Amino acid sequence: MRYSRTLKASTQCLPSPDGAFLAIILPTKLVIRSTRSLEIVRTITIPPDLATTISWFLWSEDSTRVLIVSTETIRVYSTINLQFSASIANPTSGTTKITCVSFGATEDEICVYSDFGLKVSIVNLSTSKTVEIPSPKFYQSVSAAKGFKYRPQTKNLALLTRGGGKDIISIHARDNYEVVRSWHPESIDAQAISWSMDGKWLAILESASQGHKIFVYTADGHLFQTWTGPHPTSHEDMDLDLGAGIKLFDWNRTGTYAAIGDHSKRVTILSTPSFTETLNIQHTSGVSPNETLQIWQEQITPSPSGFTREFTPVTQPLHPPTSSPTPINSTDSKTGVNMMSFDHSGTILATRIEDLPTTLWLWDIHTKHLRTVMIFHSPIAKITWHPQIDELLMIRCEESRGIVHLWDPSFETPQIINFGEQMPGGKVIGKTIARWLNSDCASPAMLFSDSQDCLLASLAGDDEAVPWQDAEAKGVDIYGESPPIVNEKGGNVTIEVLMEDDSFTRMSEGSEEVDDTFQFRKFFETSGTSGGRVT
Repeated sequence: MRYSRTLKASTQCLPSPDGAFLAIILPTKLVIRSTRSLEIVRTITIPPDLATTISWFLWSEDSTRVLIVSTETIRVYSTINLQFSASIANPTSGTTKITCVSFGATEDEICVYSDFGLKVSIVNLSTSKTVEIPSPKFYQSVSAAKGFKYRPQTKNLALLTRGGGKDIISIHARDNYEVVRSWHPESIDAQAISWSMDGKWLAILESASQGHKIFVYTADGHLFQTWTGPHPTSHEDMDLDLGAGIKLFDWNRTGTYAAIGDHSKRVTILSTPSFTETLNIQHTSGVSPNETLQIWQEQITPSPSGFTREFTPVTQPLHPPTSSPTPINSTDSKTGVNMMSFDHSGTILATRIEDLPTTLWLWDIHTKHLRTVMIFHSPIAKITWHPQIDELLMIRCEESRGIVHLWDPSFETPQIINFGEQMPGGKVIGKTIARWLNSDCASPAMLFSDSQDCLLASLAGDDEAVPWQDAEAKGVDIYGESPPIVNEKGGNVTIEVLMEDDSFTRMSEGSEEVDDTFQFRKFFETSGTSGGRVT
């Protein structure tokens, strides 16, 4: 493992999607650094009170712009055009508050959601025009993306709205957002829409209260298939249709498989284009290692310097730890699959269920076998597959402080990285963030940050390239940078006394057409403070 020098940072520290830059918000400025040299390529002064009131901090998909949103103002800055900046004041015309902001189909478009689901406004920074679409069904920051999806490649917008007590799906043109097609889907209370990664299919997910139902449409809005639940495989499955329905849904990268998690311990895999069940996954209370299944358990043991973490292979059958029972009078009963994600190859599925919070399951869809089970010391908080490399997974656990776990079938044992040892003072401070870093280098790299510092890390060997290969070693300077560190430790790490993290930071022929008078959008010029203002 190799590490860069540490850099002055904050909890607002993001790598660009292409991995070329780091955007860091400091108390009075936005700093853009090159990951290749670690040098500052742009410094942007921001109002002193902005850094403490930031609600959204995002990169555009093409890595050319950074979006910063405070309570009443949206600011956009460029990483390649030093003369460019944009500010949108009163984006909701002062009538309601902003509930969610994101980039649109391009770096020139900003999507702004208004409270109470009044509208979603799409502001074009190059023309200073805005398209308003009323009544998005989902508009809060945690749910807005469920009903607002751009089609891969073509960037046509699919939007879920609701009017007259019915769900409405509309497909919008790429450039002007004119309605190409709109219809009432067969759903009663749709909870999400999702394009397949190849853009061929649009899935509509019905509410769990309506049972297991997914409506699959072609890209032009024709109903192709309806899935009404998994086929019973045992006597216990006979009453599946009486229970709660879909909880999670995920396409693989190639669009060949779709995974469906419900409120039971089951995950169903559908294969396209037939959308028939190709695999039913059951999470059992006990596991036994065999020729095709590896089981790893994280162990923490005392050592002269504190404690040591390592993964040890399990050779005997065991029952993973279960979650604490839900109090009888509690209304917040949690069951079923709560994490589910395909890897870059689209053939490995990682899952976690509510009942076994410290256990991660890795399933091989091609061989239809459970490949690996990992049992952690603390409940799993987040799983993230590498965006470019097959079968490489990052795992963060609750109360893990500066610890990051990595799994790859090529590793002799799963890796445990203690970033706390690499930070100034040998400890992390406040909230911690770990993210994969896209890079042209053959070896995977990642960004780690706490509330004061950040650094890059790579699995590269001494003779292999790292993303920061142009950076020069230097002593501590005014930005709090320190020399690069090389650590040859393997899977065992020593846990120092670290500070606690504050927190951790996924049309049928008979369908009824919507009346042409349905008002999906409205254009207006942004000017003054009565509407959005772009400068």
